Amino acid sequence: MINVSGLAISLAASLLIALWVWDEWNFNKSNENYTRVAGVMSHIAQNGQVVSSPNMPFPLAAELRENFRADFEHVAISWNTEDYTLTANGNKFRKKGRFMEPDGAQILPLEMVSGAASLASPSQLLLSESAATSIFGTREPIGQLVKIDQELEAMVAGVYRDFPPNSDYYNLSFIAPWKMFTAARRRQWVNEVKDNWNISTFEILVQTRESSNPEAASEKIKHLLQNHLKAGASTTGPSALISLHPMSRWHLYASWENGVDTGGDIYYVKLFMAIAVFIVLLACINFMNLTTARSEQRAREIGVRKVVGSKRAQLIGQFMFESFVVVGTSLLIALLLVQLALPEFNAVTKKHITFISPDDLAFNPYVVALGIGFCLLVSFVAGSYPALYLSSIKPVSILKSGAGGRLSSRPRKALVVLQFTISISLIIAAAGVFRQMQFGQSRQTGYDKRGLVYVKIPPGTARLDALKNDLLHSGIASSVAQSSGPVTDMLSNARGFSWPGKSPGQREEFAVIAASHSYGKTVGWQVVQGRDFSEEFISDSSAIIINQSAAKYMGLDQPVGKTVRWKDGTFNDSEYHIVGVVRDMVMQSPYEPVKQAIYFMTYAPNYLYIKVKDDVKTSSVLPKLNLLFDKHLPGNIFDFQFADQQYGLKFETEDRTGKLTLLFAAVAIFTSCLGLFGLAAFTAEQRRSEIGIRKVLGASVTSVWQLIARDFVYLTIFAIALATPVSYYFLTETLEKYHYRSTIPWWLFAGAGALALSLTLLTVSYQAIKAALTNPVEALRSE
Repeated sequence: MINVSGLAISLAASLLIALWVWDEWNFNKSNENYTRVAGVMSHIAQNGQVVSSPNMPFPLAAELRENFRADFEHVAISWNTEDYTLTANGNKFRKKGRFMEPDGAQILPLEMVSGAASLASPSQLLLSESAATSIFGTREPIGQLVKIDQELEAMVAGVYRDFPPNSDYYNLSFIAPWKMFTAARRRQWVNEVKDNWNISTFEILVQTRESSNPEAASEKIKHLLQNHLKAGASTTGPSALISLHPMSRWHLYASWENGVDTGGDIYYVKLFMAIAVFIVLLACINFMNLTTARSEQRAREIGVRKVVGSKRAQLIGQFMFESFVVVGTSLLIALLLVQLALPEFNAVTKKHITFISPDDLAFNPYVVALGIGFCLLVSFVAGSYPALYLSSIKPVSILKSGAGGRLSSRPRKALVVLQFTISISLIIAAAGVFRQMQFGQSRQTGYDKRGLVYVKIPPGTARLDALKNDLLHSGIASSVAQSSGPVTDMLSNARGFSWPGKSPGQREEFAVIAASHSYGKTVGWQVVQGRDFSEEFISDSSAIIINQSAAKYMGLDQPVGKTVRWKDGTFNDSEYHIVGVVRDMVMQSPYEPVKQAIYFMTYAPNYLYIKVKDDVKTSSVLPKLNLLFDKHLPGNIFDFQFADQQYGLKFETEDRTGKLTLLFAAVAIFTSCLGLFGLAAFTAEQRRSEIGIRKVLGASVTSVWQLIARDFVYLTIFAIALATPVSYYFLTETLEKYHYRSTIPWWLFAGAGALALSLTLLTVSYQAIKAALTNPVEALRSE
């Protein structure tokens, strides 16, 4: 029973990991052309570092399309997926959409349910199957009119099948043509930068030709951006290279350091694959230990069978078959456990994995073959040592004195040590991940997230001033402001800046954020030099505020009062004066350095910020905001975001990793304790007569408990000593990928060791005390 239980739980945990790994590994691979689709990345040298970005200048797409026809079959500019309000037949829906050039429909590609996959017409769009159903119900969607953000009107030209959950385009409800995007009032700037190589804001997707090698194509276009930037600059400056980032690597290889793809989520895939192997190994160790421990009970059977002529190969075959039956039974139970655990597992991992239904993985022939192979492998690993050990026992030794002996227990002790070394290492790893997450959460953000709400607003908001006035007099808001982007992200980067002391040839890049006068007051930023924007200064129309990283980046110890010129070749050729320096605001990853940023004083229409008063209950905020927004901006659905909640999403990966590691560490320690429980029971049974004699001679319960528990405690202490340096090494390696990382305190190892020791004592004590309380007469009756 212990063997089956341990194997079933361990196999269930490993299967869950395998399903997660399968889902991650197949991310974006539903696209039949995924090996030929890629995004264009830039790698620009700045201050001794190479910064990689998917944001590209607009004219690069035309350059690829016209001059590299032999390499690229399709090229399309795309805007990031965003939320929009779709209105149809008087009903409003909030949907995610993306604007793309015509080739985008072929690059993805789209599996059409009805209509044609075309983005050529500027007045037509494509809807996903689920979006078409939610908007139009059972009516035919083709030919129906839809309005985007109460401004752009389009006719539905086609309906495509929804992208699967393991796709970067999951929940993409509509795709609209690029010409419609540039027709929007707030997107007119796009038409002005179509020839500008200095503004990098656009995503460019490509599909290479079947005759072209993606790596070779990437090498051909490597210096394309640098050549154009040189042509428009007086100095050559550091390198600005571009490369292709294949679709097959978007999800798992999305981390860049100094222009090199250093991995990303592939680290977690490898980590959990290793954990799955360790968990199965722990269950196999249990099987080996308990099977060999029971050899005393089967020794005479083996001896008699050998005497009557059984060959060793026959005995090995029998024991291997027995192990296969145990593993097969355990696997069937594990499949049931997986099906029961999947809903909760999906909730933790944010996945949509299904397993046992006609279209799911359980019926995939590759997965079935993998399952059979997995069962055979575990049977071989778990059964080989017991089979070889038991079949090697000499019949004379068995019939004379039974099996076992001091030497036979040494392999079991070594396996127990290995079990606890793995389990303790996993406990330390889980604690280390949670500590790193807490370290990031405790980092000073540079602004006040409490009660800060922001919302994306549609263009042409003529009644915006009236809305802001009502918000301030409603009793909800203490201040209101506008900005070009959310406080939890940096959406726009720009080059073309110069300032006193700038190094000749320095190719700079800054995050640029447009902000109103009251932005700083609303978000609660901290001015460390100079002053904030103010309506009292008319000259603030040409004022800028920089963050501390920008001051350091520019090499300015006293930046206030300095003049910065911005000449981007399209919009700007103006001089600005620095009026203040603010503490770095963590708007991107809390584990990475804050990017240099410049804040311009302007009433940008993109985002509205609301600082909720401290005495207003959070539950009452959204209903009141919806009433006011519907009054002044009717016909739209607004997605209000709380800054603290959005900031918390930055820790999703670490939170998920920590929870899963803790879960599987618990499975590992449970499996180890289960095996320990069985070994303790066997030890107590094996020493039953000895314990009986000791009790007759006056031994106490405590001394009997010590007799049985002592060896197991020593083994656990030895495992702690082994696990400490091993886990320290791997935890150090894990934390190395974070720029801001926590320390590794000694008490992390001491706590994990104390937990393992406590569980060992708790597990062994039951059997030890049970043996100590047994009537010695019962133990000695058969002697």
